[in-house]
Amino acid sequence: MNTQAAKSWNLKVDESYVPSVAIMVPAHNEATIIKLKLKNLSQISYQPTKMEIIVVNDASTDDTLNVVNQYVAENKSSKIRVFDFKEHLGKTACLNLALKSVKADVVVISDADCFWPADVLLKSLPYLSDPDVGAVSGRELLLNSKESWVTASEELYNKTVQALRIGESKLHSTLVFQGGFAAYKRSVLSEFNQVDDSGTALDIIQKNKRTLLIPEIGFYTASPAIWRNKISIKIRRANQLQQLWVVCLKLLITRKLVFPKKIAIPEIILHIFNPLLLVAVAVVSVALFMQYPLIFSLLLLSVCPVFFIKRLRTTIFEMVQNNFILLVALPSLITKGRFKLWKPVLESRNLLNEDVLKSYHLL
Repeated sequence: MNTQAAKSWNLKVDESYVPSVAIMVPAHNEATIIKLKLKNLSQISYQPTKMEIIVVNDASTDDTLNVVNQYVAENKSSKIRVFDFKEHLGKTACLNLALKSVKADVVVISDADCFWPADVLLKSLPYLSDPDVGAVSGRELLLNSKESWVTASEELYNKTVQALRIGESKLHSTLVFQGGFAAYKRSVLSEFNQVDDSGTALDIIQKNKRTLLIPEIGFYTASPAIWRNKISIKIRRANQLQQLWVVCLKLLITRKLVFPKKIAIPEIILHIFNPLLLVAVAVVSVALFMQYPLIFSLLLLSVCPVFFIKRLRTTIFEMVQNNFILLVALPSLITKGRFKLWKPVLESRNLLNEDVLKSYHLL
């Protein structure tokens, strides 16, 4: 798939394509960063008459709504609409209710803790001019990749996985969309899927449209610098992806899957069956060690030099870690969410401030 990522796009891209755009920002208790988010969006390079911002407040119990209303009052030239839901419905339900009033040609989702370069719309929207393309997303870029070994390993993981997603996109499509930047043609977006942005991408593919990760598009966010916080977030994401690939598996079995099998089948194996294989390998390894301790120890020693190479060491660690995360997420999949091993993590939001964003030219 890395070879595929190096190939050219088979697309009809019109650089003069300038659709009307609605940027939807879901928010629940984002008082510390929502003003930064709105200031970032105010600097996006795009025709002002063709862009509006929609803040969807999901019953925040902090000062989020007041901060947004104050920003709107102080920036009356900005086209900002606010949907305030008094009952906590969840991100997808709130977005779907707000979506009913959106008439723009393109709907873009952006989480409150993700920040865009000024040219992101100018670079991304021309890809939607191709009649076969229904949605595009961008790469996740870390603001704090050098903060700790945890963030450094996450950056390496992101680069590896994103290369695969770009390869899938050039082959046909990728399902793995993220909430930092996901742009959808309104004509093919009837509603947002409960499995978040990746589920919505699958819905669009099932309508015979392509969903692409574009390498030159990126959004910035902060990643947890503490390992346990990173794991908590990744378990939640793993569960969402497992739900997605179970849906694909069902569609595949019933012969209703539009998504290419050469992409879907490896991903299904990777996210659902591979973690169980890891357990089997661990059990066999323990059994071999118990029966042949000397031979097994010599084998381990023979591969030890690999761990002196930082990139290989990090890659192996991330591979084992991510299979473990997928394994831990399986109980929630099997119990349909009744058993969870994660909780909300606020650490990465605490890392966001005006000085950091200015250093990356995001404010």
